[in-house]
Amino acid sequence: MKNKKRYTYSFLTTICIYIFIFFVLFFSFREINQIKTLKNEKIISMNHISLIEQEKKEIKKEEKESKKEVIEKPIEKKEKIKPQKKEPKKIEKVEKIKEQKKDKEIKEDKKEQEAIKKSSKRYEEVFLDENLQKIVQLIQKNVIYPRRAREYKIQGKVLVLFKILISGEVEDIKAISGHRLLIKSAIEAIKEASKEFPKVEKEIIIKVPIQYTLT
Repeated sequence: MKNKKRYTYSFLTTICIYIFIFFVLFFSFREINQIKTLKNEKIISMNHISLIEQEKKEIKKEEKESKKEVIEKPIEKKEKIKPQKKEPKKIEKVEKIKEQKKDKEIKEDKKEQEAIKKSSKRYEEVFLDENLQKIVQLIQKNVIYPRRAREYKIQGKVLVLFKILISGEVEDIKAISGHRLLIKSAIEAIKEASKEFPKVEKEIIIKVPIQYTLT
């Protein structure tokens, strides 16, 4: 029994010793790591501080250099441009001359247009005086009385407007007034009669009355 007790006490003491050694080693290792991290942090912080100081020095150098440049550069004096005085009398004369030229050109254009209109009117008047009766007779010869108009005993005038071209053809035939049953016959009569119309030197617009009477 005594031997057993001794073994148990010795076993417990050894365990306690090992536990104590373990804790001592653990805490010592932890302290060493902390010291290392602190050292690293200090090194980093010192490097950071040194970089900041270098940047400050560089900024100061740049500011000094810029100030020197400003001092060295002479201030350029801006030459004042004197406004040229315009002579108002000369300008007014030039403008008046321009206006007079424009007025002359406008008047000449108007005169030319009026002369053209007069010449065309004169030609139309002369042509109609000489040939209107002949044109009306030619149209009346080619008139064919429509059957339905005869049945309903429709008579009267059909007033027709048309253009005679230089080629002798007829264009833009329009009935201004007249019964609808007679208009188609009047247009066809103008087309047939145009083959014998007198020739024109310029295009002429003619207004002709075509008579429809039952016999």
